[in-house]
Amino acid sequence: MDTAFISGVLFPAILAVLMLGMGMTLSPADFKRVAVLPKAALAGLASQVLLLPLLGWLIVSVWQLPTVIAVGVMIIAACPGGATSNLITYFARGDVALSITLTALSSVVTVFSIPLIINVSLAHFTGEGQEIQLPVVKTIIQIITLTALPVSIGMLINGLFPRFARWFEKPMSWISALFIILAVALIVVVIQQRGSVWDFIAQAGPVVLVLNLASLTLGFVIGKILQLPFSQSITISIETGIQNGTLGITIASSPFLLNRPEMAVPAAVYGITMCITGVAAIWFFRRQATR
Repeated sequence: MDTAFISGVLFPAILAVLMLGMGMTLSPADFKRVAVLPKAALAGLASQVLLLPLLGWLIVSVWQLPTVIAVGVMIIAACPGGATSNLITYFARGDVALSITLTALSSVVTVFSIPLIINVSLAHFTGEGQEIQLPVVKTIIQIITLTALPVSIGMLINGLFPRFARWFEKPMSWISALFIILAVALIVVVIQQRGSVWDFIAQAGPVVLVLNLASLTLGFVIGKILQLPFSQSITISIETGIQNGTLGITIASSPFLLNRPEMAVPAAVYGITMCITGVAAIWFFRRQATR
């Protein structure tokens, strides 16, 4: 399969469908919850948008990773939460309303923060000798097209046809899971043409696992420090640790953005890792909630 077609058409299409599905679970009322839950919403947003990238930067700097893996880790650390976080929050007995609010807010804020974080990462980790640049304005437009636009359409469908949106919510969860698996499989196909897939995975796997576990812990600790209810601490933990891997893959591999598929490996590995740790988090938090 042609790599340009995979990177330029399939990845953006998969991401747009996932964002459309997430939008169908949202309404304007979800954004208004910030006024009802200001402390928890601001804490969760700060944890995800500010502290997670700083945590990723610290881990990458200490780890001494190859350039492409280091930048790839920063890409996934800059991404917002996805619809998967809402599902995991529900099963973990977290605050679902707060989860949806944070997903919605982070999806808006990261449209502007992603280009800045990635550009700083590129300048720092690639060095002066490499001419890799992510144009800020162009990237913002691309991310709006791939995320904000389909989310808005999904919210419109939810407003006009709420019954259909509620009915479609369950099959959309399965469709999302299948699309994420497909995205991971496609990135493997693309990377095979540029080097050993297993070498990249071996380099990215340990650091991605550490980042994921550390971010889950960070979010929960912040909730406890601020003395938030247990359910809200669960939500902030999951929203900080569960990221939109498909968006990270698209940013790294799309010919309209970075066009560096090897930088998508951390996002792909993170997508697999967070599903495993997400199940573990559900078990742990449900057990603690029962106690």
